[in-house]
Amino acid sequence: MSPFNKFFRLNNLAIETHKILFNRKSNWIQQHVCSYTRKSAEERLGIEKPKRPLTPFFKFMSQMRPAIIAKNPGITSKEAIEWSSKHWQQLDAETKAQMTKEYEKDLEDYKKIKELYEKSLTDEQKADIKRVKDELAEAKQKRKLKSEFKELGKPRKPMSSYFLFCQSLRDSFDAKQLKEFQEKAKSEWTKLPPSERVKYDKKAQDLMNKYKKDLEAWEIKMISMGRLDLVRAKPTKESKKKEKSQ
Repeated sequence: MSPFNKFFRLNNLAIETHKILFNRKSNWIQQHVCSYTRKSAEERLGIEKPKRPLTPFFKFMSQMRPAIIAKNPGITSKEAIEWSSKHWQQLDAETKAQMTKEYEKDLEDYKKIKELYEKSLTDEQKADIKRVKDELAEAKQKRKLKSEFKELGKPRKPMSSYFLFCQSLRDSFDAKQLKEFQEKAKSEWTKLPPSERVKYDKKAQDLMNKYKKDLEAWEIKMISMGRLDLVRAKPTKESKKKEKSQ
């Protein structure tokens, strides 16, 4: 690498590092809000974390994407990847070697920037990043478990008497006036005489009894399949005694 190119790369490294530190300081002042999207923990907290450079293939794919879409407007993501993969295999060795060299240089720069970034984080920022990462991991596990329950046919918990009543009013529901409907349903429910409300209470109880039987049968099936991890933990004798004493 020529002295000029080396200076140019190091100069870019210094500028990029300054931008990251400045933007992070500005964003950190803002209130931290955690919403479960595809954003990283740092992005949710307004912290600009250095991005790892794209590998040669993914860089090639990102460069080719605009041309692919322009030529094939209705192309799917899967088809675009297949097209890129096919043309990547046909790419000459010299171009691939040059892209690999550039990637290795970018990776060196990234490691330097990342090291500066990690050293600049405060204890408070580190704690917040860990907290959000834990929240994201827990949310991901819950989504995975929910999907697995659905796939294995786990019975769904029935609606309460109030929501059964709301369901009976669904004909008057207007998707554009959800708030008004909720207020109306709440008002109607409070005005409902006991003789009418008991009907919904009974229906809710019947559905709950059926749900408990179905759930027990489902759990027996899960035990037979060796999926003890999906079965509810049964209360021990000691915990039952504590509950009675309370």
